[in-house]
Amino acid sequence: MIVIPIKPISINECWQGRRFATSKYKDFTKDMLRVMPKQKTLSGEVDLKIVLYFKSIFRSDIDNFIKPIIDCLVKRGWIEDDRFIQHLEVVKVKNKIEQVGIELKELN
Repeated sequence: MIVIPIKPISINECWQGRRFATSKYKDFTKDMLRVMPKQKTLSGEVDLKIVLYFKSIFRSDIDNFIKPIIDCLVKRGWIEDDRFIQHLEVVKVKNKIEQVGIELKELN
């Protein structure tokens, strides 16, 4: 499990209308890509576990945080394409520090 010390962002905060990324989303992506360590790109089918660490686990719907994180995994080169994610587990955990945990496994 790799823990990224960045507060997760909800998809609701990512877009203005249908086409324009918000500055908050651009900042989130820039920060994530800056702190994510380099990894060998996993190609083919993958298993992904995301742990969302929040001060309150009742903050928002769990599914709102998935897409921005997965987009960063592709942009940073951890996975070739998100269409290859065959299994996804997402967990919310109460924690004093809001951050993201990521665990990837090849299924081949």
